[in-house]
Amino acid sequence: MKRLLLLLLLLALLIGSLQGCIHFTPEPPPGSDPDTSPETDPASPSGTYLPWVDGDTNAEAFLQGGIVDCSEREYSYDEMCEDLRALSARYGAHFSYRSIGRSADGRELYACTLGNPKAENAILVSAGIHGREYLTVLLAMKQIEFYLAYYETGNFQGAAYKDLFSRFCFYIVPMTNPDGVMLSQEGISSLRSPELRQTVEEIYLKDLQDGMTGQTEIDSYLQYWKANARGVDLNRNFDALWEEYVNIKRPCFAQYKGLFANSEPETRAMVSFCESLDNVRAVLCLHSQGEVLYWNCGQKEPLLEQTRAFTAEIANRTGYKLIIEQNNDASFSDWCALEKGWIAVTVETGLGLCPLDLDKFYPIWQDQYDLLPLSAFYFAYRAE
Repeated sequence: MKRLLLLLLLLALLIGSLQGCIHFTPEPPPGSDPDTSPETDPASPSGTYLPWVDGDTNAEAFLQGGIVDCSEREYSYDEMCEDLRALSARYGAHFSYRSIGRSADGRELYACTLGNPKAENAILVSAGIHGREYLTVLLAMKQIEFYLAYYETGNFQGAAYKDLFSRFCFYIVPMTNPDGVMLSQEGISSLRSPELRQTVEEIYLKDLQDGMTGQTEIDSYLQYWKANARGVDLNRNFDALWEEYVNIKRPCFAQYKGLFANSEPETRAMVSFCESLDNVRAVLCLHSQGEVLYWNCGQKEPLLEQTRAFTAEIANRTGYKLIIEQNNDASFSDWCALEKGWIAVTVETGLGLCPLDLDKFYPIWQDQYDLLPLSAFYFAYRAE
């Protein structure tokens, strides 16, 4: 009996030791690719990537955590610069960024490259050209992170992200007007230059005198600032029917077109950058607000119909309304369409008074998170 008990004990010890040497690998969830799925996911509390279920599900989950923090409305220039460095460090195989110029107050204007820089086709995105519309900066940056995180596993209407992004290069300028954004977020103290602070203070006093604002505190007034640090509305400063555009005749928080076309360093930086590109299929200009799409700049056929057809695809996805009437205001879209011959669409995101509240960001994100793969898909498979 003792021998039997001893034998059973030895057998139990042997089985226990064998179990300790065996490691079971769990089966991957349906639809995942264990060879290509990223190892970490900033959007997942567990630290592992959520499997690609569908775009809406992944996009909703992705707002929680990650490199680009969506928990606050004010997304500053310094935060953007820090996030650009972090995205480049993590996803350098598919992402890079560089300076294309400086703002009036000396901040670098960055252009990001996502996808294949040697691709024959490119799509250009501009965000944050109006200071108080800074939720578009957050949108552009979170889009970049989303596409990079799901570069290997994501898809749009069955077309893999990695295929779309290998066939297209995306150039993204996430904060075209950094001085204006910082004035809207942090007020007069955000300006580094004493001369520019004096300029903005003088503009405020003139706007107050002329009844263009009822704000009795300058920083409250600056929350609604659209222009750059010199009081020029960058989206009225491009050399596209600039002479014909008539509005405010002096520096102001909005709508002043400047002393001459391309008078501002930010405008010149964008023009110079665009002149260096020869493969742009379309331009997307992210603005707020209205949930409408501007596309008719008075361009000639066939560009007019090509632009309308592409804009209709965006409208079908977002539910935004196409504005049929021709719109000319010396904007970046006007210049891209009339001077470069590119398809150009102004996407007015969200509803409400700018700067939009943070609670507006979720519906904007759900409407717009797949705007770039939609664009690549359209030109790869739908456009004639």
